[in-house]
Amino acid sequence: MFKKAAAVAFKGETRIRGKESKRLHQAVASTAGDEIAAALFPNKAEVVIRKAGGSTFQFIFVNGECFYVQLDGKAELGTGELLPTLQALWRVEADALLPSVVIQRPVAKFIFGGANVMAPGVHSIVPTKSCLPKEGCLVAVRAEGNSFAAAVGRLRMAPNAIVGSKGEAVEVLHFFGDALWEVMGSPRPAGFIGDQIHPTEAQEEKEERGVKEEEIVQAPAPEAEVKDMLDQPDRDMTHMIQNLEECLLQACKTRIKDRDLPLPGNVLYAQHMRPCRRAGSNIDVKATPFKKLSAFLSHVEEKGWLALKKNSSDPIVTRIFRDHPDVTSWKPWPKEATAEVEESKGTDSSPTEASIQIEVVWRIGKLKPLLEELKTEAADGCWTREDCAAALKAYADSHELWLKNNKKRIGPDALLCSLISSELEVQSGQSYSLDGLADDVLRTLPLCHRVTAPQGGAAGGFRRYVRPGKPPVVQVRTDTRRGHHVTLIHGLEAYGIDMQALAAELQKALASAATVEQASPTQVAAVMVQGFWDVAVAEWLGKAGVPAESILQQVR
Repeated sequence: MFKKAAAVAFKGETRIRGKESKRLHQAVASTAGDEIAAALFPNKAEVVIRKAGGSTFQFIFVNGECFYVQLDGKAELGTGELLPTLQALWRVEADALLPSVVIQRPVAKFIFGGANVMAPGVHSIVPTKSCLPKEGCLVAVRAEGNSFAAAVGRLRMAPNAIVGSKGEAVEVLHFFGDALWEVMGSPRPAGFIGDQIHPTEAQEEKEERGVKEEEIVQAPAPEAEVKDMLDQPDRDMTHMIQNLEECLLQACKTRIKDRDLPLPGNVLYAQHMRPCRRAGSNIDVKATPFKKLSAFLSHVEEKGWLALKKNSSDPIVTRIFRDHPDVTSWKPWPKEATAEVEESKGTDSSPTEASIQIEVVWRIGKLKPLLEELKTEAADGCWTREDCAAALKAYADSHELWLKNNKKRIGPDALLCSLISSELEVQSGQSYSLDGLADDVLRTLPLCHRVTAPQGGAAGGFRRYVRPGKPPVVQVRTDTRRGHHVTLIHGLEAYGIDMQALAAELQKALASAATVEQASPTQVAAVMVQGFWDVAVAEWLGKAGVPAESILQQVR
């Protein structure tokens, strides 16, 4: 219900007092009791009502915090159905305000994405006033072992019908990670770490005191079956598509001018869509069914938002249809709420530091005999060169393979010989240095690169994944422009490096003019430094987090 920022784009406010405030207090007290009502609406509290554009909901703020949403905005305040927000459920015990549907902890990551709660994911139900909720009632959703609510929804199934069912148990209306949560300052209660919910000590103590929950499901479902707990397994992909579409609309309304067209698709994505995404969120076209940016842009072209250049191998946006209803009705979120502004606030790290860390790795599936001997493994099935050298050293130490007359050389045994490239004949008495042996072993393995990228939204933290092949190349080449020697740097977008910040640092360090060369329809943007500085620039890129293997120097 509050997935989009437009749903909480507040317009004006009304401060309430007297009868309306008293009626609101009584409405909460009638369901939760006077003590809870007094805790949420203390004496002399400032109660403000706000409305959002395009909706009839009334958002009730108490001393600056949104505690309730009256779903029927046309009804008198306090007479319509009141939806407690996560902020209210965290202020008092969730079970005191609403009955709680307790879910298996692995299901939490799907709830964070806005998925509804399916019956196989329900662990138990905690009633209020010893009375089980009825179908259609509002309920809080929290994870087993943690007393803090992760969502608020509407029960779509009778409690006694949940066992053995595969239907939708709770329709989620407001969840940890949605736009309303972001408006409240993106708070994170105890136990909410990344995209998981961990048990809290307070809840464990409560269970030790003998406070029992009415069991609806006797045993938790295996983690392998968590994916089946959703009626739409691709709900995460659907959410990512929505994020991409919203960022495109945001860029069209706030950043891209008609004079900027035609615009290459990769420039649109890297320099406009990603910077203007919501602070703390992330977009990744590879996490959608489109997989490629060209397919996503073709999708929005079919929706009528823009036009692409015909018969072009790479997508190039030639026109934005600003009179399309989806474009005209889009209400941009404030610039202060974008990732670009949020990331610019950090002053502890260098502005040239890559936001995406990429390192060269090799898949080690062929090294199974060595792994079994060392009784070790890699979390993602890959090793860096340093990992491989350390493993070979440990194997040589444990099997005493160092030559007696030269402790820096290894005499390979049958197992190591089997790992060395078949193109090299291992002769009797042949020895290797540790680095040479590591190079020969890695030569037989598939080359990949490991990406560590920030993960936004409720999950936060970082996401790691491995892609085949070499890392993206950053090209450093010298050229001549209007009779002046210059150094050009291409390919920084893949590492999320701020080109303006890099240009400023290079200009200061090298005492030479440095600017960002804007992209053309046939070429991506680049940093241009006056003078031949290819060696110095390569050193700066290494400091910024670009692997040395992916820096391609070309001297003209």
